[in-house]
Amino acid sequence: MNPIKFGTDGWRAIIGEDFIPSNVEKVIQAFCDWQTLVDPTHKQVILGYDCRKQSPETAKLVAEVLAGNGFEVFLSSQFCPTPCVSWMVKNSKAFAGVMVTASHNPWEWNGIKFKEEYGGSASPEYTSFIEKKIIENEKNKTQIKKISFEAGKAKKLIQFFDPHIDYIAQLKSLIDFNAIKKANYHVLYDAIHGAGSGFLEKILGEQVTSFRGTHDIRFGGVNPEPIDKNLKTFLNEMKTGKYGLGLATDGDADRIGAASDDGSFVNSHQIFALLLQHYVEDKDLKGVVVKSVSTTQMIPKLCKKYGLTCLETPIGFKHICEELVARNALMGGEESGGISFFKHVHERDGLLNGLMLLEMMSQRKKSLRQLIKDLYTEIGEFYFDRIDCHVKSDQIVRLKEKLSTEAISTIAGQKVTAVNTLDGFKYLLADESWLLIRASGTEPLVRIYAEAGSIQKVKDLLNFGNKFLM
Repeated sequence: MNPIKFGTDGWRAIIGEDFIPSNVEKVIQAFCDWQTLVDPTHKQVILGYDCRKQSPETAKLVAEVLAGNGFEVFLSSQFCPTPCVSWMVKNSKAFAGVMVTASHNPWEWNGIKFKEEYGGSASPEYTSFIEKKIIENEKNKTQIKKISFEAGKAKKLIQFFDPHIDYIAQLKSLIDFNAIKKANYHVLYDAIHGAGSGFLEKILGEQVTSFRGTHDIRFGGVNPEPIDKNLKTFLNEMKTGKYGLGLATDGDADRIGAASDDGSFVNSHQIFALLLQHYVEDKDLKGVVVKSVSTTQMIPKLCKKYGLTCLETPIGFKHICEELVARNALMGGEESGGISFFKHVHERDGLLNGLMLLEMMSQRKKSLRQLIKDLYTEIGEFYFDRIDCHVKSDQIVRLKEKLSTEAISTIAGQKVTAVNTLDGFKYLLADESWLLIRASGTEPLVRIYAEAGSIQKVKDLLNFGNKFLM
């Protein structure tokens, strides 16, 4: 059995191998020990879960351990998005949130995310303590404190909350629905059988059509990540011409993908850039903008135009979240589709970002295709892609050694002007294109990312990176 380690966002493992009840108990007991040490008087926890296999049962087990340690648990009455838990933590002034989810990972996986009192992702220091406490408890043979679910309810240590009421009210408070109703764009929403199902439908009513909104623990045979290759059937439906906008979220609805009215996929980089435009130009907002190292160069270009500070972090929203909290930043975003907005919560929210995109279209009276065309006219064209390579752990070690020792002066005919080692190896090229090679923090993968001014150049960069792995 592998040691329990936290990745870029929480602990994730394969169900039946490392994601087993005894390990879940160890993680939650260590979490309880951490909170008791930090603040023994603050006992309220928000607990949610997604649509995955064993998620409801795991949430029940988590509640039993939390209640056994004397914590007051508010458990979602049904599956819910991760940002719902984050918002409930902030809104109810709970000390933390626990979310049972493996986010966008394949269906065989599950996991646990922790949210701090501000609602955002737990910091590296926070999860590092939990990892150390797990080891310490195992060494000392510390007993798991647990009571039955029924006993927890009887003592009112386990109570329930409706994930729709307060969270949906919060989303509605941030959006100009008059403009949305007037523009009357019809939205196709693809939940990829995930936890976002039913939420946009309640918010937009007749203006939205649900797609893959039913419960399916295998997510229809794709990974529940809203990227081009997982959205083929959704994009085909968009091509029928019935819809003005397509929106898609991942397994726990904190990430966003989109499609224009002709069925063209719109990636997270384009969405991030458009929302930055929307906040500054349409809402007259200013502030620090935070991006991960794998995120588009469109963001620093726009920040320079607006006179805003742009900060770069390692991959993992927990790193972005640290800067969001420290600087009360305007927004933060990452390549994988997670974008936050300071008026909401310091956390990604795929549903809010989709609504904001719809609001921008409605207020400007322009299609998503036209908004992207306007963006590229202003700052130039940027294209992005990523490939994921399944590897063994010893291959990752050898790759890191190779990247560290082998000097690369040119890539795809362009001179390497700088190498950024903030997270992996990012090669910055003379024509503003870049290539990033790094090991995943959540899966046994090496990810290769590239951005350039043409689709062909992106392919050339990815081919170079892929050959370098061999």
